[in-house]
Amino acid sequence: MTDSNCTMTIDNALLKALHYTDQIKPATNVTFCLEQEEQSLYRLRQRLLSTSNTLSPEQAYLTLYDCLFRHVSTALLNQGYQVTSQQPHQTLRRIVRQNAPDTRVQQMIANRHALKKTTTAIICKDAVATLTKLLNDYDIRDAQACQTLCLLSSERIVASSARSSSV
Repeated sequence: MTDSNCTMTIDNALLKALHYTDQIKPATNVTFCLEQEEQSLYRLRQRLLSTSNTLSPEQAYLTLYDCLFRHVSTALLNQGYQVTSQQPHQTLRRIVRQNAPDTRVQQMIANRHALKKTTTAIICKDAVATLTKLLNDYDIRDAQACQTLCLLSSERIVASSARSSSV
C-alpha cells in the first residue's frame, strides 16, 4: 500500500447481514459522525505521540485497537451505516475478518479484553501482527506505530530484563 490513508469497502452482503442482526444501522447525519470519528482518531494518535506521557506497549496496543475501531466506523459511515451498541466488538470481528483469518482476529480481540481486565496481561505477538496488518489496510502510519510501539517496545523490555537478570 503506497497511500498512507485508504477507505476500505465492506462487502454488501456483510452489510445486509450486520443490519439484519442490528449490529449496524443506517447512519444519520453522516458528515457530523465522520467529523467525530476523525476527531477521535486524531486524539488517539496524539495520545500515541505524547512525549509527556509515554505509553506502555500494552496501553499503545489498546489505543491502536481503538484506532482500528475508528477506521472501521469510518468505512461503515462512508457506506451509509454506523455501529450500534449491539455487540460492537463482534461487529468489528465480522468486518475485519474479510482481511485476516478469523482465529487471528479472535485472538487480537481476546488480547484486548485481557489487557483491559488485568494489569498482568502480556501482549501476544500474533495479536500485534494481526492488528498491524489490519491497521495497514486503513492507514500505514497507524500500522507502523503498532509495529514500533507495541512489538518493538515489548521486545526491548524483554531483552533488557533478560540482560539485567543475567548480570
